[in-house]
Amino acid sequence: MKRHYKIIFAFLLALPFFGCESDDDALVDLEQVQAPANLGATFQITQDNSGLVEITPTGEGAAVYTVDFGDGSAPAEGIKVGEAVEHVYAEGEYEVEVTGTNINGKMASGIQPLTVSFLAPENLETEIVKDANNNYLVTVSASATNAAMFEVYFGENEDEEATLLMPGETVSYTYSSIGTYNVRVVALSGGVATTEVTEEISITDPLFLPIDFESETLNYTFNNFGGGEGTGAPVIDNPDASGINTSARVASYTKPAGSEIWAGTTIGLDEPIDFSSDKYISVDVWSPAAGTPVIFKIENLDDADLFVESTVETTVGNAWETLTFDMSAVDTSIDYGRLVLFFNYGTPGNDETYYFDNIQTTTLEPLKLPINFESENLTYAWGGFGGAGAGVIDNPDMSGINTSAKVTELSKGDGSEVWAGVSLNLDEALSFENGTTVKMKTWSPEAGVPILLKFEDSDSAPDNNGNPSVFVEVTQNTTVANQWEELSFDLSTFDAFNESVGYDRLIVFYDFNSPGEGTSFYFDDVTIGEVQTEYISLFSDVADDVAVDTWRTSWSISDYEEVEFDGKLSKHYFNLDYVGIETIASPIDASNMTHFHTEFYTDNATVFRVKLVDLGPDGVFGGGDDSESEVVIENPAQNEWVSLDIPLSEFENLDGMTNIGQLIYSGLPAGGVNVYVNNIYFRN
Repeated sequence: MKRHYKIIFAFLLALPFFGCESDDDALVDLEQVQAPANLGATFQITQDNSGLVEITPTGEGAAVYTVDFGDGSAPAEGIKVGEAVEHVYAEGEYEVEVTGTNINGKMASGIQPLTVSFLAPENLETEIVKDANNNYLVTVSASATNAAMFEVYFGENEDEEATLLMPGETVSYTYSSIGTYNVRVVALSGGVATTEVTEEISITDPLFLPIDFESETLNYTFNNFGGGEGTGAPVIDNPDASGINTSARVASYTKPAGSEIWAGTTIGLDEPIDFSSDKYISVDVWSPAAGTPVIFKIENLDDADLFVESTVETTVGNAWETLTFDMSAVDTSIDYGRLVLFFNYGTPGNDETYYFDNIQTTTLEPLKLPINFESENLTYAWGGFGGAGAGVIDNPDMSGINTSAKVTELSKGDGSEVWAGVSLNLDEALSFENGTTVKMKTWSPEAGVPILLKFEDSDSAPDNNGNPSVFVEVTQNTTVANQWEELSFDLSTFDAFNESVGYDRLIVFYDFNSPGEGTSFYFDDVTIGEVQTEYISLFSDVADDVAVDTWRTSWSISDYEEVEFDGKLSKHYFNLDYVGIETIASPIDASNMTHFHTEFYTDNATVFRVKLVDLGPDGVFGGGDDSESEVVIENPAQNEWVSLDIPLSEFENLDGMTNIGQLIYSGLPAGGVNVYVNNIYFRN
């Protein structure tokens, strides 16, 4: 290249002499060309705190430049005259060295000082949101121009360490007591420049539903009436932490001897009850006797004549049970803010003591298709006839197409009638919006056994045998023995079928037209039409994702990034021992879901674990009623995607699934697992 420079330069020097009258040849000595001089550079610094600088070398007599950026990175070479090079700097002061080379290879260098300083973030905006279900829990988000990240100080502890907040994410904090606090958010520029704002937040503790009596700061003062007036229903340690109620604290009410038949206890709420969706109220009650009438009443705080009440009798004695009170008569234009409880209404007191807990609005679950026999709120009251009987039991063969926890067993007693069967009254008639085919999973000890599925209109006039005269029935035969299969019954094939009829009674006959031989038959998942799968998505394309507090908690032992891997947007955890993913701010209600789904890819895990943590009825982490359960996958396939579709019944140690607050992934080798995870959701 140096030779080419000499030729070009010689040619240019020769041009002025071509027309001259001279007998001497004009030659130029390239060695006399001076080395470049006045080497330096101009800088164009991008004002977005990215550290991006455009460097244009300058100098006299240089044909090409080399730039040493002065930060220890590799120099940029071969920069032509007038061209520029870009480089990203951290905030600081640097000496940029520019070396110029002329056409005969002579070189010279110059130093150009460079100062890179970041702008202070601008337009800092913060949002502090109180949790709807936990007065002590707040969530903070922030945004600002030129902000690399944020520091959040919640103001409760004097020596508080900052909680780091990344743009687009949120951080949460639970205060330990009520009070007024200064929440300080500092926007960091990536350098020394910062911008901050302070916002005052008041943590209060108003009393409203749900009430679980676990708070140390709420005022649970009830007032008695009708005998034993004054402060009543004190909050005490649960005297019988068993069955459906193992919580630590409950309310106690003693009906004084000789008190009025209408004696009871009452409390005013700080906020009216929200009946916008749920029109029932459930209360956990412990009564010394079954058959005790309990009245639950709600009143307007200013006018006691505006009220709704419901009576339910206890069904057990000396044990906890959940009583559900029908408040569907509420007028939504009226605020109901007072609770009134009457125990053993209609009978004078005898110093008997009652306990109550977990007062909350609820929806009364209707019994309708589809039915999977998994609900803890429903009573599947099968009625048998002709010598047959049925009841919900644990699935005796969790395999194949049916790994659910509960199924119905139909027993056709020895010598029972050929028409023996079982029936179940539905709360809602069949809907044919999605089709007329009813599907049912069945397990029979024999193949080729006829199963007659019948639906009746219970309101139709009885026939000569006293049975509803309007019905539809279809028969299908089992095709396999001792394993689950799904049978389809197309109701439209029955001549008298009418979609406008309200078929509201389900009847199942096993081995129809044959006498019973003491045989047990099992069935499950009775559905109609094409049932649409429902999802609760954390990170997938099957539905909109719910809010996730964090994909890596501060107590996790794992590195984390979100990346595109194998064509899929994935959560990448590496150097993994365990990682916590939290939805504590808005716990997930998975009570209507049947499976947890996740997909993962690993090149080294020998064990992969999935743990779910439910926050309990109080919906608060660490409230004393949390439960957790883990599923372990031994020797998962490596270097390929593994799809897990785990029945929620396998998380057998979970006490409930209405407030899922944590998902924890872990594995072996501890601290060394490399895994990509995506398609995380619950489904039914």
